[in-house]
This record gives sequence, structure tokens and C-alpha cells, in this order.
Amino acid sequence: MASNNEEAKVALASEDATPAADIDPSLVTTGSPVEGGCVYTSFKAGAALPTDAVAKISTLTDLVSLGDLSTDGFTASKSITVNEFQGWHQSIVLTKVSGEKHQYKMVFIESVRSSVAKLRYGAENVETYEDGTFKQIKAVANSDVRVPLVIDELEDTGYLRRTVIPRVSIDSCDDVEHKPGGLVQYGFTFTVLKTADKPLFTIYRAKPAA
Repeated sequence: MASNNEEAKVALASEDATPAADIDPSLVTTGSPVEGGCVYTSFKAGAALPTDAVAKISTLTDLVSLGDLSTDGFTASKSITVNEFQGWHQSIVLTKVSGEKHQYKMVFIESVRSSVAKLRYGAENVETYEDGTFKQIKAVANSDVRVPLVIDELEDTGYLRRTVIPRVSIDSCDDVEHKPGGLVQYGFTFTVLKTADKPLFTIYRAKPAA
């Protein structure tokens, strides 16, 4: 006969279990690139950003493409800082969230694209050919790049998922390797910044426009 402790464990497991009828494999997705473009930004002040996942990026003239990403796609992270308060007996009696940080990590492989160079070195420090590649880069210390990011990805559900981030700063840049047999690519870690009267970021979903 099962002990009271074993019966309690079974009861708890039953409460946490999800009924089979509530499981839907069609709601599982991977993150795949959208044909024709992945990530966009703007170096204009007050750039118009998308407010849904329906509008075609080509209609948003303030945005420029940052080209393709590496095979790792991008990573979104969230870190929370918590203050812990202890009682006289050294047990934690209260916790308070004191900070929250959202970051995005991605590696751009089209390193001769002018917009990617501007992201790394600052828009005012890059000259551009008519074909969209960079002509000259003037490396200047302490270039403070703060731009919006728009990331498009295609779900396995057939929906377009669009992440719109009004403002990010560059927290760190990866080392750039120059070697035979390897791509010259620019990796960044972006930190999401608060902007007035806007959420930190918005994720939209919709059927792709025809």
C-alpha cells in the first residue's frame, strides 16, 4: 500500500500535469529568417518604425537593412536583479526586484555593407558608395551608437514575428577575425534602452503580406 507521502506526490504531479487535450504541437516553432531581409535599423532621428507585422519593410523608408545574420540567428536575454531581505534568523523574508535588463545578441556577416559598418563605427564616421558598401571608415574613440532595431523572423506556424525595439545601445562588440576560410563578421550585444511613452520593445505577429 502506498504511504501518505507517496500519495501526496502523486496528487501533486496530477495537479501540475497538462491534459493531452491541451497540448498542440502546431504551436511549436523555430526561428527562421525571412526571405529578403532579417534585421533593420535607422540612423535618422525620430525614424518611423512599424506598428504591426503586416506592413512591408519596403514601405518604411527610414529603415535600412543590416543584411544577413550568422547561422546562430539572434539571442534575446532577460536578467533580473533582486534585493533579498533577511530576518533576524538569517532567513529570507522578502524580495524586491530592483532592476531588469533586456539584451539582444547577433552576428552580422555582411561586413562590407555600409549600414553594418555604421553600426560598429558610428554613422558619421562611414562614407558609402552608391552600391551600399562602405568606401571609408574613420575610427573615432567613444562613438556612442543608439539606434532602433527591427527583427523579422518566420515561424513554422506560417506567421511573421516582428520584434520592434525603439532604442538600443551597443553593450559590447565581438572580436573581428580576418583569416583565410573564415567570414569577416561583426558581432554585437545590444542593451534595450527605455524611451519616453513607449514599451521597451513590442513583438507583433501576423500572416505575412502577400
